[in-house]
Amino acid sequence: MSYLRWSVTAQFLRLPAMMAPLAFALLATQMTGSYRLGGVMMAVFITAEILVAGPVGRLLDLFGVARGLRVLLVVSAFWLCGLTLVASSPVLTIVLVVLTGFAAGGLSGGIRALLPKSVAPGFLERAVAIDAVVIEIVVVSGPLVVALLTPLGVVAPVLGMAGAYLLAVLFVPTVAAAPRARGERPKLGSIMIWLMSSFGFGVLISTIEVSSLPFAQRLGGGPEFAVVFMVVLIAASMAGAGLYAWGGPAITVDRSVRTAFFLVVMAVGGVLVAFGNSWPLLIAGLVTVGVCTGPLNTTISMHVQLTLPESRKAEGFSLVFTAQAGGFALGSLCVALLPVIGAPLVGSAVALIAAFGVISAHRGALYRRVTSAVANQEARS
Repeated sequence: MSYLRWSVTAQFLRLPAMMAPLAFALLATQMTGSYRLGGVMMAVFITAEILVAGPVGRLLDLFGVARGLRVLLVVSAFWLCGLTLVASSPVLTIVLVVLTGFAAGGLSGGIRALLPKSVAPGFLERAVAIDAVVIEIVVVSGPLVVALLTPLGVVAPVLGMAGAYLLAVLFVPTVAAAPRARGERPKLGSIMIWLMSSFGFGVLISTIEVSSLPFAQRLGGGPEFAVVFMVVLIAASMAGAGLYAWGGPAITVDRSVRTAFFLVVMAVGGVLVAFGNSWPLLIAGLVTVGVCTGPLNTTISMHVQLTLPESRKAEGFSLVFTAQAGGFALGSLCVALLPVIGAPLVGSAVALIAAFGVISAHRGALYRRVTSAVANQEARS
């Protein structure tokens, strides 16, 4: 029951981000007659989230994650309600969007930090993988909710985003604040390579998702085929996450090796997508990328969980989500600047670099452990 409550909170917390692109575009079109302001709103919203995610996560660790999440959710809803009141002014609209991004920046890291307190210890990895399946449902639901609310008025989707934040407040699990040892100054350097992995994932997956329409057009299709493109990718992602939830906890292979493997396989899938001049080849690439999405994110999440102390988990997870968001931003930029074949190739290259970094760090850690053991043995003798 506690995991169910956590999951309900997490999905309501995530829903506004999935609604935002279409909701902002509709509001901007009503205001200016063009959707372009909506693109600017989305860009500054994500930028604001990225800028404050780490510091806000740190504050959540210091003052209590559950209590801090409730405050941030209410503040985010407040700014979104204010946005509907100033929608006639583009400048004030941007200001309110920035303030909303500042308030929402630490939400993802904060809710993830609460998960271990909401499940049995042996169920944690499986719970993370199950959550990866549910996230895909939320991704699909966001635009659908906007479409259902739009007939009520152009500001209704934005108010719906605020309502989702307020509903999340009702379900935030009540947990005790993490004890903090005096003088504790743990470092975040131990997760830097995992931030790079998350960044590489973000670059690759965004170069594929954002390119859905250009790839469909290359094969003679239109928007309806772009929808098929995304359905295949999402279905593969849900299947991969579901399989990993079932069998992942039993895998004994080191998580560094697993992460590198998933990144390499996704890179291969990205190359298949880039050169997919037929639907079978394109679908094969999409499935190859999609089935690794959930397992990769689960593996990264579990490593961060086991590496960072309790007093820095919200900050650490916020940084992971920030790295992924930064990767999404770079991948989207690649799609805008490069030929349709070039963007996935860049994404694959970044994923391979991240995989190489993970393996190099893993080998270095093994070397340090071996040499340390030798030194201890020599000292004893």
